[in-house]
Amino acid sequence: MWFFYACAAALIWGISYAASGRLLQRGVSPATLFFLDLLFGLTAMTIYLTVARKWSAALGEIRGLGGDLKWLAVAVVAATAGNFLIFLAIEGKSATLASLIEITYPFFVALFAWLFFREAQLTWPTAIGGAFVLTGVTIIYRYA
Repeated sequence: MWFFYACAAALIWGISYAASGRLLQRGVSPATLFFLDLLFGLTAMTIYLTVARKWSAALGEIRGLGGDLKWLAVAVVAATAGNFLIFLAIEGKSATLASLIEITYPFFVALFAWLFFREAQLTWPTAIGGAFVLTGVTIIYRYA
């Protein structure tokens, strides 16, 4: 199922970025768009946790993190900053170009997984694919 979820996420992010680009071009500020994004997410997850009766499980998961609570904070702050920054990038250029540059994030996932946790997740084929992505970003930056 992970592959289906990843493909579905890519499809949905494509819709989101295209729609966001349109809204930002029409004068909606990144701050307003991001606020509405967070407000909807908060509302949707509040309804889900309430209807599914998962509040106690969610709180238990957080309490059970112990020393890894700092990584929860890092993950939440980084996701928040990343989402806001992509809106700023889309506003500054375009959804297409911003997303093509943002696609380099798997390189940074591998880098930080190794730096933070000493997890080596790169193989030669994935490293070569990453090099192609970085080459593509260089071409886009130079000629777009």
